[in-house]
Amino acid sequence: MDAAQQVAHIIAAAEETAERLRADADLRARERIAEADRAAGYRVKAAEAEAQELLEEARAEAALLTAEAQRLREAAATEHARLVAEAEAERTRLVAEALEAAQEESDRLLAGTREEVRATTSEARAAAREVLEDGTGLSGDLHDLSTSLRSNAERLLRDIKLAHAAMTARLDQVSPGGAIESDPRPRRSSGGDLDVPEFIPGR
Repeated sequence: MDAAQQVAHIIAAAEETAERLRADADLRARERIAEADRAAGYRVKAAEAEAQELLEEARAEAALLTAEAQRLREAAATEHARLVAEAEAERTRLVAEALEAAQEESDRLLAGTREEVRATTSEARAAAREVLEDGTGLSGDLHDLSTSLRSNAERLLRDIKLAHAAMTARLDQVSPGGAIESDPRPRRSSGGDLDVPEFIPGR
């Protein structure tokens, strides 16, 4: 084999080797690409599965939170209703106590007023009785005084009449021919009454 054939043989072998190397590289590249595709598919599926799992967990957590929020709202509504009922009961109790205290105070004041009125009325009646008794006694005293004055006046009038009759008789004996006119005052008849001055208290 001459040199040209050897060179051609070497070149052919080199080209075959290069072709084989290219085919091997191609195969490895396609295998790596397929492996990468498979790995990417696995990753995508795993990510999708994880995402689905996370979504389901999130949905379950959201459902739990919603249920808890609903429970808390119901509990808050129940507590609010209880507090409102307690506040209303407390307000009713305080109003009842205030009304009872006001009624007791009113009854106490009314009782005190009635007692004061009774005492005042009793004092007024006692004072009226005293005034009536004093007036009755004074009226009796005045009646007694009036009777006494009338008796004294009548006795005095009788005495004056007797004295007048005696003086007239004595004068008639001294001057039988007529009356003595030395006294300028008019003479009263022996049978006439003397004017008795009216009794005026305080003089």
